[in-house]
Amino acid sequence: MLTGKLSVSKNGKIQLQFTNSKGSFSSCIIPDSALSADLLEIKKTVIARLNGLDVELEEVGGQPKHIREKGKPFVSTQPITPTPKKEVTTPPQPVRSFHSSPRNNTPGDFHNPYNFVPALPRNIDGELGDRTPCGHGSYLDNHWSGRISVTLTTITPLLIPDAAKAEGTNHKIYPLRLDADGKPYLPPTSIKGMLRSAYEAVTNSRLSIFVKHEERLAFRMSTNIGIQMIPCRIEQDENGNENGNRLIRLLPGTSNIRDDGTPSPNLMYAAWLPRYRSGEISRNAVRYPNGNLPEHQQEVEAWVEKFQHSRWDNKNKQHKNDFQYWRVRKIVPLGETLGDEPDPTTMTNTVNRQSHQSLGVIKKIRGFVCITNQNTDKKHDERVFFNSENPIIQVLFTDIAQKLEKQWQNLINNYQEIHEDEIYKKHKDSPPALNNSVWSRHIKGVGYSLATHERNLEPGTLCYARVRKDNNGYEILGLYPVIIARELFAIDPLSLLPQELRPAIQIDQLSSADRVFGWVNQNSQGSYKGNLRINSVECNSNDSVESFGDDGFPLAILGQPKPQQARFYIAQDKQGTPLDKGIAKENTYQSNNGLRGRKVYPHHNNLPAQYWNNPTQIEQEGYFQEYRRPKNNNIERDDQNRSITAWVKPNTTFSFKIDITNLSDVELGGLLFLLSLPENHYHRLGGGKPLGFGSVRLTINWDKTDLRKGEAWREFYSSLYSTFNSSPGQAEASIAIFKNAVTEAYGNGKSFEEVRFIQAFCCGCQGFNDNKPVHYPRKRQQQGQNPVPPNPEGKAFEWFIENERTSSPKVSLPALWDETGLPLLP
Repeated sequence: MLTGKLSVSKNGKIQLQFTNSKGSFSSCIIPDSALSADLLEIKKTVIARLNGLDVELEEVGGQPKHIREKGKPFVSTQPITPTPKKEVTTPPQPVRSFHSSPRNNTPGDFHNPYNFVPALPRNIDGELGDRTPCGHGSYLDNHWSGRISVTLTTITPLLIPDAAKAEGTNHKIYPLRLDADGKPYLPPTSIKGMLRSAYEAVTNSRLSIFVKHEERLAFRMSTNIGIQMIPCRIEQDENGNENGNRLIRLLPGTSNIRDDGTPSPNLMYAAWLPRYRSGEISRNAVRYPNGNLPEHQQEVEAWVEKFQHSRWDNKNKQHKNDFQYWRVRKIVPLGETLGDEPDPTTMTNTVNRQSHQSLGVIKKIRGFVCITNQNTDKKHDERVFFNSENPIIQVLFTDIAQKLEKQWQNLINNYQEIHEDEIYKKHKDSPPALNNSVWSRHIKGVGYSLATHERNLEPGTLCYARVRKDNNGYEILGLYPVIIARELFAIDPLSLLPQELRPAIQIDQLSSADRVFGWVNQNSQGSYKGNLRINSVECNSNDSVESFGDDGFPLAILGQPKPQQARFYIAQDKQGTPLDKGIAKENTYQSNNGLRGRKVYPHHNNLPAQYWNNPTQIEQEGYFQEYRRPKNNNIERDDQNRSITAWVKPNTTFSFKIDITNLSDVELGGLLFLLSLPENHYHRLGGGKPLGFGSVRLTINWDKTDLRKGEAWREFYSSLYSTFNSSPGQAEASIAIFKNAVTEAYGNGKSFEEVRFIQAFCCGCQGFNDNKPVHYPRKRQQQGQNPVPPNPEGKAFEWFIENERTSSPKVSLPALWDETGLPLLP
């Protein structure tokens, strides 16, 4: 008989914490079938009474069963059939039908492949705080040194790609990395990296790396903001200013500017310059008399005609007036003869239920050509910026120069960095998500040369301004390269990371993970090699490699981190709490927000028994092999994905040694905690973790482990006789010391298992228990489609776009311990 304690999660699930028959602490969600009739009745009536309730239980087949209130007999409402124990050589992996219970389409249908362990503020002292490391010169009293022998067992296939032997240019094919004996070669650095990431999480240490997060990120502004965008030009101040300062000249056409920046009357600011049709230069494009197309920034004269734009009102079955605009009819470079005024257009043009009708008004203007390229599939016009019948509106640039220039440079950098890989490595001529488009001018520039000049607000630059009108004139809120642009968040990611969580910049600031695993100053000189080494890594299994031929098979497309998706990366507080549903995206990345924490890849739990067999991407019993890319018009290999020729089989074992020097009880306890996680808790290692690869189990070989404190080593080396290894129990006691330190520092009256970052970490190691699939967000391709097959092109961005629509849920990524998941969107 075992004992434990119950708790109730926020979503009403019953959780059990207990020490199993092997002496390891375990925490798991309990199904109703394991509860006694008395406990089930309490759950149905006053569920809060289960919080903190002491219980007794049995362990059957490694799982808790017959759970009843302490001191009471187990009474079941249904027959109980004990599951016989099986002889296993590796920790058991639960195998259940992928949809053994009805799918819950509300509120979530799937789990994202990554999530976060909260990084809590660390205003603490002691061994979980910061200090100068002990060093390596001698074994110190009351500090642990020695060697730990560890066995690593693969639970899911392990990818160890050999990048040096990869073949292919457009599409890379990776062989498995092998040693001289033809067995899988697992680099010690990979194991160390896996352990360090986990150790940082469970000790809430400083982040080891946090680079390139000093600039504000950007999000796509709402389309209705475009009406507030006022054309403008950066000009030289010619009013006797010997310093040559710049000014911003607003060019609102024939409209007045309202307080909120919208035009009055409802007449677009810039004139439309006909240019494109179906991805090509239209035969109706307006050209100069010599046949040349107007070029960007050229000063011109033009005849323009006023048009009424209308949209079809399906309810009233008629066109409804939308807005008015000027359209260029004739154009010449400034100084050339424009010619006579053209006759008004007599035919109404109706395309896609949008009507364009001439109002019969024609006028001559002088302005500047603004070319941004055909950056959307449906774009048909460029613009001419001009000012007519309005006083000249100018804002001296020096008053706001520093703020605006930094904002502009951050924005252009953001555009270019997001697309840099597509343009300069993959040589894409157009955005991959579009069919009849090319890159915007401010992203690509000319040819494949970097558009560095676009980052500078030099005189002659044409852009759009958002303004606020006040008694003193106009305040420029921001400058943008296109009319529907990206907007910068209010604050950069680094500003949301507390100082005590940022990478250390001097030796006396080293957190526990820095002291144990090592530290390198990101910003300047300084390093520490750490007090832990991984060595003697060996594969102990024969027939450990599964091969798929020289061409291998194509993996699914792996996503890239996108911190600008604030609903996934930003927390509503410094505790890592997910953002509330429906919050406006512009209200994220605020000073009162926090970051979600350290990215982790939860174990893919409850996979079907045949999931890793014959990777052919076919549907079986309502699931898909998410790790393999399906064919798209017989194409399944391109520059978006990679292929592998082999993987390390499940149930393969590796052995390795960990040498440690001068670890405190807390530091050793944290390490041993990670090396002896509860049953069915796994670390993640190697490549393809978002696709389910690389779940591994670690166990300590105590008979080959020798850990002693400094005084014991001194006795050992001063004796002429061999002394036995220290008792494992002495070292294992450090786990309790570590847990107590975490509880005292972060518990706030809660147990170790309830500390937020411990709870999240353990949930990630265990995976989700609700049988929902794990994959990147994707949309349904047809109404009612369920389950939704993988998209051959990935296209996770479609889900994020849909999530932001007015009628969509605007959901955030749930916490790791919350099994609600994410919804499939239509």
